[in-house]
Amino acid sequence: MTRLLRVLIVLPVLLAASVALAAALVPSPLRAAILARSAGYERGFSERSGPAVLAVVMGKSGAAADDGRAMVGVFNKLLKDTRLGGRQARVIQITHDSVPKTVDELKSQRAEIVYFASGLESMVSSVPAHEGEIRRILVCANGSDVGVGCTLGVELDGDKPRLVLNLKQANATGLRFDPGLLRLARIVR
Repeated sequence: MTRLLRVLIVLPVLLAASVALAAALVPSPLRAAILARSAGYERGFSERSGPAVLAVVMGKSGAAADDGRAMVGVFNKLLKDTRLGGRQARVIQITHDSVPKTVDELKSQRAEIVYFASGLESMVSSVPAHEGEIRRILVCANGSDVGVGCTLGVELDGDKPRLVLNLKQANATGLRFDPGLLRLARIVR
């Protein structure tokens, strides 16, 4: 009986851990391509002129640093020959030290898309999604974290990647995504 009880206690923990691990399994090149393409389907983003700024907020060490470095490299390579919503884009890297410093850097760089490396989801709610004329598309590394205030993320649906869109966050920020994109995404309200 105690053995069965232990199994019943451990099973949900293992299931939760495997779901969290599966969310992180979308390879960074595919994740970057999906996120970059999706940002171009936000109507206001594509209507603005001038180069777009995509900021990657990363940690100093660990998973947040590893994911951040990987995504900076992939975004730079991808955006060398590709435009975001018809606009040229540049990628900046922000190493997270403190919330006020990160927020100030995002503001001074006029970042329109902010990618939070895996492990930095807790700071998403501290970053203003709307600042002056800038409406930011906040992006979580894992689709399962979109509910914490990010606009976009990517998750695995079986063995296929799927875009996750926080419609409530998008609407509150004044972002308007193309209906075709909405049909492809898992919507979080």
